Amino acid sequence: MSYPTSGRGSSGAPPAILFNPPAWWKAALALAVALVLQTTLAQFVTIRGAAPGIVLLLVLWYGMRTDLPSGLLFGTIAGACEDALAGWTGAAWTLSTALIGALAGQTAGTVITESRLSLVPYAAVATVVRYAIFAIVLRAEDRLITLPLVHAHALLWQAALNAVITLAVLSIFPRLGVSRVGLR
Repeated sequence: MSYPTSGRGSSGAPPAILFNPPAWWKAALALAVALVLQTTLAQFVTIRGAAPGIVLLLVLWYGMRTDLPSGLLFGTIAGACEDALAGWTGAAWTLSTALIGALAGQTAGTVITESRLSLVPYAAVATVVRYAIFAIVLRAEDRLITLPLVHAHALLWQAALNAVITLAVLSIFPRLGVSRVGLR
């Protein structure tokens, strides 16, 4: 299989992916806005006990526009902010959001980030995986979540809600779904 080259010879190597992440101050501002929206307005948009995960969706978007280390760092910062606002979760949101940010960064430049339609189920699955990691970390910290069946029901509704929000945002702002990576 031959790959297109940049005119500097034909080494046959696959093209390098060049990432074009948003400026750090834009990401920080977006995180601040997402945290404010999630802690103040998201409670008014609940469906069957599930509120949208605005911070999670931002971490997914940022991770998919950067790479694994950047997604991990942004997820860690976002999760630490969520833990600080929650006050009782220890490091559960920090670890779970960091891992989801890293996984999103790992998928940057792949087929998943190129298709708007594949981002919708990706958001739903990431919601469930993040909560599973959150519950495991809470259990490791000897903190239990009461009534897991109720939480599972709300989790599935939150996954559906995050998927719908992803679809709505990508329909209104289609440029957000287009990968910002290029080939060198």
